Amino acid sequence: MTMMLDELTTCAGLALAPPTSTGACLILISTTTPAAIGKAFRLEPGEHVIGRGSDAAVRIDDHGVSRKHARIIRTSEGLCHVTDLDSTNGTFLNGMPVTTAELAEGDRLQIGTVTVFRFSKRELLEQREEQLRQALSAARVGIWDWNAHSGLVTWSEQVDRLLGLPVGKLSARAMDLEEVVHPGDLSRVREALATALQLKSQVDVEYRIVPMGSGSRWISCKGDVLCDASGQPARVTGTVMDITARKQAEQELHRQALIFESIYDGVVITDLGGGIIDWNSSAERMFGRGKADALGQTLFSVLYPHEPDRRTGAILAALEVHGRWTGELEFRRKDGSPCYCESVVVPLRDAEGRVIANIMVHRDTTERKQLQAQLVVADRLASVGTLGAGVAHEINNPLAYMLVNLHLIREGLERMEPHEPQPGSVASLQQLVRETAEGAERIASIVRDLKVFARGEQESRTLPVDVRRAVELACKMADNVIRHRARLVTEFEPVPSVEASESRLCQVFLNLLLNAAQAIPEDSPTTQDHEIRVVIRAGEAGRVVVEVRDTGIGMTPEVLGRIFDPFFTTKAVGVGTGLGLSICHGIIESMGGAIHAESEPGRGSTFRVVLRAAAREPEVGLRGATPVHPGARARILVVDDEPNVTLALQRSLASEHDVATANSAQAALRLVSEGVRFDLILCDVMMPGMTGMDLYHELGRCAPEQAGRMVFMTGGAFTPRTVSFLRDVPNLKLSKPLDLGQLRELVGRSAEGGR
Repeated sequence: MTMMLDELTTCAGLALAPPTSTGACLILISTTTPAAIGKAFRLEPGEHVIGRGSDAAVRIDDHGVSRKHARIIRTSEGLCHVTDLDSTNGTFLNGMPVTTAELAEGDRLQIGTVTVFRFSKRELLEQREEQLRQALSAARVGIWDWNAHSGLVTWSEQVDRLLGLPVGKLSARAMDLEEVVHPGDLSRVREALATALQLKSQVDVEYRIVPMGSGSRWISCKGDVLCDASGQPARVTGTVMDITARKQAEQELHRQALIFESIYDGVVITDLGGGIIDWNSSAERMFGRGKADALGQTLFSVLYPHEPDRRTGAILAALEVHGRWTGELEFRRKDGSPCYCESVVVPLRDAEGRVIANIMVHRDTTERKQLQAQLVVADRLASVGTLGAGVAHEINNPLAYMLVNLHLIREGLERMEPHEPQPGSVASLQQLVRETAEGAERIASIVRDLKVFARGEQESRTLPVDVRRAVELACKMADNVIRHRARLVTEFEPVPSVEASESRLCQVFLNLLLNAAQAIPEDSPTTQDHEIRVVIRAGEAGRVVVEVRDTGIGMTPEVLGRIFDPFFTTKAVGVGTGLGLSICHGIIESMGGAIHAESEPGRGSTFRVVLRAAAREPEVGLRGATPVHPGARARILVVDDEPNVTLALQRSLASEHDVATANSAQAALRLVSEGVRFDLILCDVMMPGMTGMDLYHELGRCAPEQAGRMVFMTGGAFTPRTVSFLRDVPNLKLSKPLDLGQLRELVGRSAEGGR
C-alpha cells in the first residue's frame, strides 16, 4: 500500500525522499482527530515514550491511551523494539497483544482502542506527502489497487475509515473481488475492469461493497491502468469514495418521482410566475395534452388557448394573501371532450421556508358531475311520476270536450252539405270551434310547462330568469297534489330577474311544494285547516328571496340538521329517495344562491331560497321586431316530415305569402340546388333520414345565404346532438305547437327584409 501511495504522489507531481536504511518513523493512520491522520513521528536513536502525558515523545490524546502507554527503543544498529508500559488497554502489533517485540517495515502498531501507527524504516516523510495524506483524509478518499494477473484487490487503511469499518477489515490483506463486491454488481465491475485493460482507459464504476460481517455500502472507484516494463496492462490503481448518501438520495428522488407519477390526481408544478415546470402522467391524461406542449406556459393558457389568461394572476394574488387557492375548472380536452376538476394551489417551500414553486393538484370530477346530473334527472323523473296523475287529469279535461266538440262540428258540417245552413247553425259551430281552440291552448300550455321542467341539462347555464314565472309554473304543476291537502296562498312582490336556470329553478320550487304538501296529513278534516304559502320578496344587497311555508307536522332539530344530506329521508320506503333536498341544495348553490330551513315539530316548516339578482332583464319576444307593412310578400319554404303540419302552415300563410312545402330535407335540398331561393325556410329539426341539422350543414356548404334564413321548429330536443346544435346555432328557433301570431310576425319581417 505504501508503493501505491508513492505512485499516486508521483503522479501528482510530489517528489518523495529516497528511502534510507537508517531512518525510522511512525505514521499515524487511525485517530479520533481526522486532521492528524498521516502525521509522521521521527524515531531518533534512543528511547521514545508514547502516551497522553506531557513528557511523552509521541503524544496522542485519544481515549484508551494511557499517560505512559508504550516505549520504543531504537538501537544504534537501527533496530526498533516496542515495550508495553503496563497500559490500561494494551499494545497490539498487527492485531496481536504484545509485551515487547521488534518492529518491522509496514507493521501496524495499535495503542489502546483507536490509535494505530504504521512503522516505516524510511526517514521522515516529505512535507508534501504528509499534506497529501491529510488532504485524502479530509476529502474522505481512499486508495485501491487491483492486480490484473492475480485478480486481487488491496485497499488503503483510509478505505476502512471512510466506510466506518475497523482498521484492517479491508486493508489487512489482498482479497478477491467476490469477497467484497455485491453479487448483483460483480459482473458489471469485472466487465468495467476488463474494458479498461483492453482499451488502456480509465475506470469509473459505482457498485455496492459488502465486507463480510458488515452492511453494504455504495462506493465510487476511479482509476488508471498501469503497465509493466513490457508495456502490458498489469494493474489498475486509483481512488475510492463512499457515495452511499448520494445513492440513497438518488433512490429517494426516484421513489418520489414514482410516487409523483403514480398519483391519481393531476399534479402540476409551476414557477413563481405560473409557468409550468412539470406535471405528472395523471395531469397529462386529465388535460389531454402532452407535457412538452405545456412546459413554460401557464395552465390556463394551455386549457383555454384562444382566451386571455385572467385566472393565473388572480390565483397568484390569492396565494400571496391566503397562502392557498381552491376552485373548479371546466374546460375541453384536446379531443373536444368536456372535463371538470376541483383544484387546489399551494406554495412549495424549501427547508428555510422560502417559496420556490407552486403546486397545483387537480381532481377529475367529470364522472361525479355526470352522476350528479343523473341524480338530478332521477329526482326530476320522480317528481314527474308524482305529478303524472295530475298532468293526465289536466290534459284529459280539455281533451274531453274538444273531442265532443269536434264530433259535433263534423255532424253539423255533414248536415249542412246537402242543405242550406239553418239559422244559428254557423254561430253554433263557431262557438264549438272557439271552445276547441281554447282546449287546445290549455293542452299546449301544459306541454310547454312540462318542456320547461324537463329541459334540465339542456339549460344548465345561468341566464336572467323571471322568478315569478318559475314559481307559478311549479305551483301549477303541484296544484293537483296540494289541493287535496291544503289551500295555496301566494304573495308575490315585484322583484328583479334572477341569475338561474329556469328548468332547474322550477325543479327546486316543485320539490319544495311537494315536500310541503306531503308534510300535511291526508286525514285533515278540510283543506282549510292547513296552508301552503309561497312568498316572493326583495332581499338585501341585490338578492331575491322565495319562501315556501307550510303548516305541516314540522321537524325535530335532529332531522332538521340532516335534511340536506344525500339519501336521508323520513318518508316511507317507496315514497322518497332522500335525494330531493340534497339536489335542491346543490342546484341553488351552483347558481350562487343559498337555501335554508326552519322548523318546529307541530308548527310546520319554512324553506327560504335566496337568489342573486340578474345584471340584466330577460329578453321577451322575438329579437329586433319591426313593423310589418301590409302587402309585402315573402317566399316561404316549409320543411316537415308530417304532411298535416306543412299543409296547415301553408293554409295559414298562403293568403299573404308564396309558400312552398317539402316533406323531407332531401326534397328541400333539391329545390335550393335547382336555384330556387327563399326569404325564409321553416324547418323541423328531427326528421327521418336527413335531419334539419344535416340540411343546415349542407346549405352552409352550397348556399350559405339560405342556411342563414333557416328558422328551426322543434317539439323538444331529446338527443345530445340536438341539444348541442340548438344551443350553438345562431338561427331563430320556434317551439311546437307554433304561436300563429308570432309566426306571422316573423314571416312579415322576412318579407320586409326581402324587398
